[in-house]
Amino acid sequence: MKKYFLFALILSLFSCTNKDDKNQNSSEKTMVLPSVQLVIGIGEIIPENDIIEISSPVNGIVQKIYKNENDPLSTGSIILELDYQLEEAKLMEMVNQVTTQTAQIKVDQANVDDFEGKYDNAKTELRRLQNLLEKGAETQQNVDNAATDLHSYKANLDRLRASVLVSKSKLEETKASLKVAEIERDQKIIRSPVDGQLLELNVLIGSAVDLQNSIAKIKPEGSTISLCEIDELYANKIKMSQKAWVRNVGSLDTLSTGTVYFTSGFLKKKSLFTDVSGEKEDRLVRTIKIMLDHPENLLLNQRVECVVEITNP
Repeated sequence: MKKYFLFALILSLFSCTNKDDKNQNSSEKTMVLPSVQLVIGIGEIIPENDIIEISSPVNGIVQKIYKNENDPLSTGSIILELDYQLEEAKLMEMVNQVTTQTAQIKVDQANVDDFEGKYDNAKTELRRLQNLLEKGAETQQNVDNAATDLHSYKANLDRLRASVLVSKSKLEETKASLKVAEIERDQKIIRSPVDGQLLELNVLIGSAVDLQNSIAKIKPEGSTISLCEIDELYANKIKMSQKAWVRNVGSLDTLSTGTVYFTSGFLKKKSLFTDVSGEKEDRLVRTIKIMLDHPENLLLNQRVECVVEITNP
């Protein structure tokens, strides 16, 4: 009887334990919620249209500076001028040659008009003398002389017409040289290619400019974004329109919120801050762009951490 009671007690305890375990497992399953993950990458603050570096197409000496750093720029506005006295002199010489050649064409054309009248009169005179010769009222010698005069007028007229064509051709060549002179002069005038803001000016009045070196940096008009690199291990988790924010490296304070609006379709080697010691160069990254909601207090080229919110169902 005691053995039976002991067996029933053990069975009852085992049954309760199984029931509690099942209830606990069931409770745990119902408590599972969608998890939120954060993917973090290294990035920098840049203009959406990137920073434009301006170089001079020719060497020269800075003669005048029109804009200062942080000044607004419009397309075509002059930033600075190099000394262009020689180019200006060539330009004025070409302008004078165009004026002279234009006048020469007018003179040549006037000569043509004059000889066309003489030629027409000579033709009329020859016909008159020929009619008189047929009636016996004129000599053959006078008719021959009139024919010779007509031939001479025709030769001179052809020569003058050819002179007009030559003068017009020279005018076109001079105009082409004038255009070249204008281009050479304008290359010494450095203008802004876009609307934006002058971030940096690397020259002073009197300094030499080398066509291979940057002389200015411009921020084009447009939004400010964060360009980020995400490690290949998490690259597939990044999607368009995901919420994101940027913060200082090593800090939890949010500098600005934003939204992912671009994801590259391939992996590449790291290109941002690759000179930082300790970074692994053997891993690939995916480039993404985050449109920032409040970039007002951020500095261009500032290094940040990009945090992208990944929600898994």
